[in-house]
Amino acid sequence: MTKTASARVLPPLPGLIAGGFVILGVLLWMFVAKGLLFVAGLGAFGPGILRELGWLRDQDEFQRRAAHRAGYHAYLIGGLVTVLIASWLQWRETTLEGSSEWIMLILIILWISWLFSALLAYWGARTAASRILMAFGSFWLVFVIAGILGESDSTADYLRGLLMGCLVVAPFFVLAWTAARWPRRTGAALLAVSALFFVLFTQGGADTVASKLLTAVILLVPLIASGVALLRDQGSGGATSDAWGEQEAAPEGAG
Repeated sequence: MTKTASARVLPPLPGLIAGGFVILGVLLWMFVAKGLLFVAGLGAFGPGILRELGWLRDQDEFQRRAAHRAGYHAYLIGGLVTVLIASWLQWRETTLEGSSEWIMLILIILWISWLFSALLAYWGARTAASRILMAFGSFWLVFVIAGILGESDSTADYLRGLLMGCLVVAPFFVLAWTAARWPRRTGAALLAVSALFFVLFTQGGADTVASKLLTAVILLVPLIASGVALLRDQGSGGATSDAWGEQEAAPEGAG
């Protein structure tokens, strides 16, 4: 199982196409029309429905089990968050201001929980965490550079801003490197960083509570998922996935 898992670098073609639909749908939702969010929904949920109907057979047994396990994780996390939100609103006797944002928040929690659980099972905790952190750091680097280009008036300002931006995103690349070498220490550091970011993202501002939480979830779930997976890692490479695979196979062998 370890060799099989480690050999997988990219998801199958239908998964990549589905990811493209998700990205396209989000961009259309942000810059064209809110009603076009359904394009992202087709990419996020369509392939899974087709697989369950038996019309799409692009996954092997390992990938199917990883997807099913990820779905259970999404059910648990999404259900808990939904109950907490409903209880919090009832406790404060408030109404769902910006109800579409709350719905979006729950949908994103469900989908992101499934996605990162599947990636962690697909690549193994250390490899997945390293790649997630590199992607996360790259995203922030692009965001920082875009902001610098829009605000800098001279070459000196640009270089100074670029240096400061690199200092901000450098920890993510450092943690991506340490994830494979000191997974538990890196996991603890990621959870600490996530807690700090959560406080920063949810304080102040004129945005609604749902909007703040939405931003926090999108930015923090990758870090939290990676941190928890690294803390649970008990071996090298795909040990976490292997342990699960052995547990799944045990009843069959016992029979």
